[in-house]
Amino acid sequence: MRIKISKRNSDIIDSLTSLYSFKSDGIIARIAFNYSLQLNKRFLIDEETVFSSDGKEWRDDRALFGTSSDEKSYSPIYKALLDQHYNMNLSEDEFVKMFKKHLDFGLEKINQDLERKNMASGFHVIYLMLMVKNGLELVSENSPFVMSSKNKREIPSYNSVIELTLGQSDDNTDVKVRINDLKEFDSCNIAIAGMVGSGKTELVKDILYQISLKTKHELKFIFFDYKGEGDPTRLKSFFESTHCKMIDLTKAPFELNPLSFVNLKDERARAFNIKSFVDFICTIATQLGASQKHILQTIITNCFDRLQNKNLIDSNQNELHPTLADVFNALQDYNEENERSPDSLDAIISDLATNIFQSSGLSYEKIYEQSLYINLPLELSDTLRQLCVFLTLKYLLAEFSSTNDTEPSEDRIKPLRFVIVIDEAHVYLKNKNASKALEDILRILRSKGVVVIMLTQGVEDYKTKNFDFASQIKIPVCLNINNKDYKLIEAFIGTPRSKQKLREVISNLESQKAVINIAEPQVIKINQFWQTLQNLK
Repeated sequence: MRIKISKRNSDIIDSLTSLYSFKSDGIIARIAFNYSLQLNKRFLIDEETVFSSDGKEWRDDRALFGTSSDEKSYSPIYKALLDQHYNMNLSEDEFVKMFKKHLDFGLEKINQDLERKNMASGFHVIYLMLMVKNGLELVSENSPFVMSSKNKREIPSYNSVIELTLGQSDDNTDVKVRINDLKEFDSCNIAIAGMVGSGKTELVKDILYQISLKTKHELKFIFFDYKGEGDPTRLKSFFESTHCKMIDLTKAPFELNPLSFVNLKDERARAFNIKSFVDFICTIATQLGASQKHILQTIITNCFDRLQNKNLIDSNQNELHPTLADVFNALQDYNEENERSPDSLDAIISDLATNIFQSSGLSYEKIYEQSLYINLPLELSDTLRQLCVFLTLKYLLAEFSSTNDTEPSEDRIKPLRFVIVIDEAHVYLKNKNASKALEDILRILRSKGVVVIMLTQGVEDYKTKNFDFASQIKIPVCLNINNKDYKLIEAFIGTPRSKQKLREVISNLESQKAVINIAEPQVIKINQFWQTLQNLK
């Protein structure tokens, strides 16, 4: 296979080979070709192209493509790369033509990027290392390794027992649970199932009120209202009683930089954090493909690298995380440089950066240091609302994962650090990608002193094809539901001592009542926050 290129490309290759002191001119040619693939550049195969052939000629493809230890050419690998890139088996003539096009594009891009840069400062070395690193991350995209921080974060915990009243039994006796007493429950997570109008939202508000009251507001919470029905006037008493702040996305974005969890001290941990962040976005935004995923990961990595290099040059700079606005701006620059048309990736990052999250730097409190009610308006798409929830959960997961496990006291009281309430959880449980992320959150945060409370419309929502979420819940509460199938309810609340007793209590389910199975199956009148307020007056 003989390949002859233009004099322009020959001159660029000679210049770059000299700049990097490479031993052969084939090295920079291979880098330029692969860089064009890394940028996802595509050409029309059937387009007629006239190449200038007044420059360098490679008569031995081993000099151009490199060789293995037994002196065999790597040209089949480059052929396979282009076949995969264009999803077809290219003929030899088509391969040569497309190789020249990608080589020309890659050389011009590298030459332009390095033009008028200060090589004495080592910019060209940093540039090359970034290019190689991004390529390696693309190759190892599905690497399963998990990074953990060696420096554990200190997050305060509430160490005393928390006893809650769920409601009253038939004889008006209070039904209480000690949610962090491991002698009663080996998990603090709570699951509530109930159809619209059953009283589940008022019940969870009462639970949060009791937690705030009993811990003197030390134990904070975050409440994700997926329905976007939060009315500041109607919720005023709840907010005042729990010292809670409302985040209404119909009025202003959420003051949070979802990228702020990324580790700046450890290079490998940082790479994993970035990949994990991108995976989360693509898990929810299923319309994003592999190419868009790689572009996003490359751009975010480059944003971090630019800030890091800026800090190296100016030692007075504080270490900072790029914001989603920075990422969106970098994506626009990338589009312009690579003649890429905006698509669904641009739309999603734009919405996240302008409508969902903001990072003004004015807030000095971590979100787990305050109680928040996140109102997710129906005007936002399902994808954006789910991304808001899961990117916030991802941030919390990373923050709490960097802490030590909470160790129970001698009398088996487990210290607690935070409470997460996920309303309309069936939206996520029915999405196989989202449910997997939720499964990881339940498993990991369980040992970190974080209570997860999920609300769904039916008990069947908790059992998915791949995972039984009820297995992670030790305090299930079944309110009035449409489907009162005995087997489904039994699977949710646990096998009772008396199945006949369970059948009886199921038949008595109605609004503002619930079935629980702590000592035995019973129907209770559940607490409602609005009634609690009336009783306090």
